[in-house]
Amino acid sequence: MNTHFLKPLATVAALALSGGAAHADTGLSGTWRTATYNGDYAFVRFGPCSGKICGVVTRTFGPDGEIEGGSLGKTIVINMEPVGGGQFEGGRIRRPDTGQSAPLKLKVNGGTMTVSACLGPLCRNETWNRVQ
Repeated sequence: MNTHFLKPLATVAALALSGGAAHADTGLSGTWRTATYNGDYAFVRFGPCSGKICGVVTRTFGPDGEIEGGSLGKTIVINMEPVGGGQFEGGRIRRPDTGQSAPLKLKVNGGTMTVSACLGPLCRNETWNRVQ
């Protein structure tokens, strides 16, 4: 067997796989803690969905601790795409109680993420923190 071809192919395959893995690790994947409203907050897990990135509520909390909230298990962030520099656009954030959604921009900087959504002239900016 001629191994001269195998070594370059193995090197190319390894580089291609490592490049793909680096591209897939966008800094957004993992679990993030939302901002707190009236003592309520949630954990949102980001990961791939239909070739883009989505966020699903995995745990919900109230002022007295963990609760079985109505948003538990719901996808609230949909269709995000990396645009470079730790920024993500093109998706939407959805209110689980009403189904209403708004265009969304995310910016990851280490263990914090700036979440910006606007509906018409009204905008809301929050800071979410990485849990894991």
